[in-house]
Amino acid sequence: MKALNIYFDDNDMTMGSDRNIKITDWQELVNKPVYTIDGKDVGIVRTVEPENLIVDSGPITPDKYLVPKSSIIRFERGIVTLDKDSKFVEENYKFE
Repeated sequence: MKALNIYFDDNDMTMGSDRNIKITDWQELVNKPVYTIDGKDVGIVRTVEPENLIVDSGPITPDKYLVPKSSIIRFERGIVTLDKDSKFVEENYKFE
């Protein structure tokens, strides 16, 4: 599998200077797994919103996470990687 270069393409959304991320088709991320920078599984992308991804984890009563698009550092081999660790994601992105 090849790695995809990611570039943000939502009205020239500006990221930190160390990033060169552009995604032209956000729907490619739907049903893809999301991992934190420390390798923990967050869940699966279910919905793409203008500024965020809705990610859920669990079959019966899933945990839900509202993940800002700006926290994505990589989309490679069908895996979304965030620039936050699992503790930060659990404390700041979890909802409902």
